[in-house]
Amino acid sequence: MAHPTFYSFLSNSYTSALISPDGVIEWFPCPRFDSDAIFCRLLDKARGGFFSIQPLEDFESEQEYVENTHIVLTRFQTSRGTAQIRDFLPIGRVAIWRRVKTDIPLELVCRPTFAFGASGAAYKIASNGALFFHPAGTEAVQLVIEGPMKKLDHRDHWEIGPGDVTVALRYVDDHEREKTMLEEPLSSPRSLENSTRQFWQRSLLDYHGPYPEAFNRSLLVIRGLTYRTNGALLAAATTSLPEVIGENRQWDYRFVWVRDASYAAEALLLSGDPVACRRFIEFMLNTVDLDGKPYSAPFYKVDGTRSHGEKELLWLAGYKNSRPVREGNAATDQTQLDIEGDLLWVVLLYWQQTHDDTFIQEYWWAIDTLVSWVAANWNRPDASLWEFRDDDDYYTHSQVMCWVAMHVGHILADKVMHQNVLSQNWKRVADVIADHIWADQKNTGLPYFTQGRHHRQVDAALLTLPLYGFVEPNDPVFAQTLQQIEDVLLHNGLVYRYREDNMGTARYPFTLAGFWMARVYLRLGNVRRADELVAQQLACATSLGLFAEHVDPETLEPHGNFPQLFPHAGVITTLMERQMVAPGHVGPQIKEILPSSSTTLP
Repeated sequence: MAHPTFYSFLSNSYTSALISPDGVIEWFPCPRFDSDAIFCRLLDKARGGFFSIQPLEDFESEQEYVENTHIVLTRFQTSRGTAQIRDFLPIGRVAIWRRVKTDIPLELVCRPTFAFGASGAAYKIASNGALFFHPAGTEAVQLVIEGPMKKLDHRDHWEIGPGDVTVALRYVDDHEREKTMLEEPLSSPRSLENSTRQFWQRSLLDYHGPYPEAFNRSLLVIRGLTYRTNGALLAAATTSLPEVIGENRQWDYRFVWVRDASYAAEALLLSGDPVACRRFIEFMLNTVDLDGKPYSAPFYKVDGTRSHGEKELLWLAGYKNSRPVREGNAATDQTQLDIEGDLLWVVLLYWQQTHDDTFIQEYWWAIDTLVSWVAANWNRPDASLWEFRDDDDYYTHSQVMCWVAMHVGHILADKVMHQNVLSQNWKRVADVIADHIWADQKNTGLPYFTQGRHHRQVDAALLTLPLYGFVEPNDPVFAQTLQQIEDVLLHNGLVYRYREDNMGTARYPFTLAGFWMARVYLRLGNVRRADELVAQQLACATSLGLFAEHVDPETLEPHGNFPQLFPHAGVITTLMERQMVAPGHVGPQIKEILPSSSTTLP
């Protein structure tokens, strides 16, 4: 089955944009990832703003990335000639640049809106473009066109070409707006594009394993979802792209989820970039709250402040009429017990690779706070990594991640801080948590682990138990768990996160989970099965190599927010582990980092 065409993703590590396959920019939060979008036709074809450059007559189009970059090339073919657009977001400034080369006239429509389409733009027309601004606010964007062009009757329409045309849309704040010179010429477009191309190509790492194109694109997506000023990693570029068309499972993911970002930081570390990993760890440790739960919310804004609440944007029709469109996320008020362990796991891996004792000592105040809180609070229900609403339980994955947190504290207290008493106390808590997990498993009367104490079904998160060293991959109970997951959650080589929750049936596989399963088979030494799973997951990427959170197993159409950090981190982590594997031999074992838990209780 062919890879589906879908939106291309642009970034400058301040914000991002999505471009449709026919050359329309339909998503552009401004000035940063979690800002209101001035182009949001993605979420409402009528009210959402957009920025299109297209032929005046019928056309066919195709799209590709320029080499290994976040520069997108769109080609148009008509009966009268051809055209192409090279789109990119320049590094260091909130702007969109569109370099056009055409032998036919094209129509340019630039229609920004403000407050997610709630307000149309006031405007001033100039000889080389226009200034669009919020009629009651301080936001503004400046359109500049250089090359053959003429203004059409509509306020936001121009005809450009034939020939070479450069179009730039710049964000300007209120101070700049008062002194903006609409006739100001653009800087060298070729030089700016070359600098942007070099920036992204320099961000790649040395990789010689299987599927290099998928590896490089996934690394570029992670780089593109990184907030450049502090190393924060966003879960996704969009809000409210639905899991199921026409239903209500759509959320705002334009935040730094501790869990999602920790997975991506681990991928960066394993692929050879400890600096980016450290920048993220430092960002997260600096958000630790010394009063109460260290991470009082599961996610944060890109500047490290907490997001509050969730708002429904009821004036928007939603993607393919999937309502409501949401800004913010109500999960900010949930208790999720796994996230401290998610981050601490990456802290441990970073220390193991770099032996950076000074960093651990510098941030011991935060690490101690994280571990101590888990030690005192692990035995309580939470919403789990799936962020169930109104369905708290003692979830197995959350309990295991508390076990991870205690073991990380135990190792670092011993090896770096030389606090033997504290190290042993935390080790004892880890053993108590492990005993409780095994007791819960035994009390189910089932031969496998279940999702939680009161949830007897399996979920895909159970695949991570051997990845963190809680069980050996060939442990009899885990072997039964793996078989149950395959029987219940595996379909056409793709893995569902679970089959149902209190909102109904989970309709589509979860793109990260297939990579988890592939890694389990690598740990089992079954490289052939792991390779089959990797190939099946990579087949779910779009034609440009991008993943959403979910995928339709029949059509491979992406579902959910896009592109999603989770699966792209999964691509890198899995391929790095595969690169270390020879037939019949699995590379470095997690048990070398964390001792396995106690064996199954009698």
